[in-house]
Amino acid sequence: MDRTSFITILLMGIATYATRFIGFYIAGRVSMTPRFRYALSSVPIAILTSISAPLVINGTWAEKISSVAVIVAASFGRGLLFCLAVGIIAVNILRYLF
Repeated sequence: MDRTSFITILLMGIATYATRFIGFYIAGRVSMTPRFRYALSSVPIAILTSISAPLVINGTWAEKISSVAVIVAASFGRGLLFCLAVGIIAVNILRYLF
């Protein structure tokens, strides 16, 4: 690895850590209302939806069938990690088969 790449990666890591630290620092000093806490708790689901929706809409049959498998898994109420595992396993098996 050359010096420029190393410095770039190092600075990106520092920038990432700084933004997280500043966020936690500010969040610790501001009183959060219950409504704001609820909004923040919805962010991970919104991010997963924004990543997966284009794949389901524009993807192959493997992605479309896998999304149905995830919906079925979610109906059992086993949690987000279980649904992620079902989706990852289903899409990889279906991509292998088709």
